[in-house]
Amino acid sequence: MKQNIFYVVLSIVLVLVFTTYGAMRRSNDMLERYKAEEIYQIKQNLKNFVDVAYSTVDSNYKNSMDKEYLEKHYGHQLKNIIDVAETIFKSKTEEVKAGRLTLAEAQLEAIKEIKNIRYNNGNSYIWISDTTLPYPKMIMHPIMPSLNGQIMDDPKYNCAMGKEQNLFVAFAELVQKQGSGFVDYLWPKVITDESIIDVPKLSYVRLFQDWNWIIGTDFYIDDAISDGMNKSKTELRQMRYDNGIGFFWINNMDESTPQFYMYPIGSIENVVLEGGRLNKLGKVIKKFIKICKRKGSGYVEFTWDKPTLKGSIKDVSKLSYVKLYEPLGWVIGTGIYMDDVDKFIAREKKYLNKQIWQLIFNISIISVVTLCIFILLYYAIGKYFSATESNKFWEEVKEKTSVSPEQPSSSEDPVKIAQELSKIMLAEQTKLLAYTATLQATKGCQEVQDSKTAVDQLTNQVRDMIVDVKKMTNKMEQDD
Repeated sequence: MKQNIFYVVLSIVLVLVFTTYGAMRRSNDMLERYKAEEIYQIKQNLKNFVDVAYSTVDSNYKNSMDKEYLEKHYGHQLKNIIDVAETIFKSKTEEVKAGRLTLAEAQLEAIKEIKNIRYNNGNSYIWISDTTLPYPKMIMHPIMPSLNGQIMDDPKYNCAMGKEQNLFVAFAELVQKQGSGFVDYLWPKVITDESIIDVPKLSYVRLFQDWNWIIGTDFYIDDAISDGMNKSKTELRQMRYDNGIGFFWINNMDESTPQFYMYPIGSIENVVLEGGRLNKLGKVIKKFIKICKRKGSGYVEFTWDKPTLKGSIKDVSKLSYVKLYEPLGWVIGTGIYMDDVDKFIAREKKYLNKQIWQLIFNISIISVVTLCIFILLYYAIGKYFSATESNKFWEEVKEKTSVSPEQPSSSEDPVKIAQELSKIMLAEQTKLLAYTATLQATKGCQEVQDSKTAVDQLTNQVRDMIVDVKKMTNKMEQDD
């Protein structure tokens, strides 16, 4: 009796151990899988956000190089300037008609007045040429007076973009055909180090038919590019996501002077990030630069202080995604603090652990009930059978559960049986509860023969259960 109870208790303990271990392992696996999926989703979101910002920068840059876009957005300014020059010409023509000026005097006065016109911070001007073909003559160029009176046939003027046509011939043909229009080309420009390079330009020209002169003005397309860059910075500065918390930045590609070209929080734009706290931020930017140099884009993990309503939280894990916009040498990026993910995982782990302990409690209760049922069965069988029959029954049970010579015993059998019992325990417990109910129903209120029949049924059920367990054990041994 004691030995049987010992095996039952051992099985119950092993069931508890394996059930608890399995539940904990599945819980940890689920949390790890969830965390991996959540981080993957965060990475995808960051990439998608940066792709949107990248598209904004790319669109503004390409528009600044597109002739139709430039004509639409800058053409009206050029036309307004030529309207001023044409008004001067018309007023001088009226003076000639009134006899107050000769044609030569009127033209000379018009040239003097137009020569002094400046706009766009003094960088833009108006020039005048004629319509003579095959090559026109320069009438007046306010910043290159050496050109005045020259025939513009030098091969260096073969710079009308897309056709390599002589620039001034292109002006003359255009105005003779339609009176006015736009021409894009390359033209020398003095840059910051006082060197001169050819830069794309867009001109608007108009024919003043009374004098057969061409009035023209232009602007450098790199000015439009600069405008496009400023527009991109403004648009990215205003872009937000995640209820206004998420934002974008732009940093440079020079590791020796890491700095932000645009950063919507604080006053650290165009500042070389060196020394103190700025040095820490500079090291982070260098990571952005390195991954963009190596791969063009990528994710960077680091720690940073997180601002909150109650103050800053020190060294919070952060994940950023950055992408290089090569035409401008810009690194466009955004990032997110990861502590919210860690907090959620911790809450989920606490909840799952609570469920596991509830499971252990439930199994413990069921196991105790099972043990009690086993003991009741043992005494019930002894009560309803004679001593000889009872011993015979348990001998049969022992014979069915003994290990045959062909199937040697193993120290791992109880463990394996316990593993399988953890799967069928509930079903067998249900059976045993039903058997106990049968015994209780027959006790004291039925005939002895009816009681013996009920006990016989119970005995067969118990034997069947033991046989099932034995088959299961044999199968595990064969698998080994």
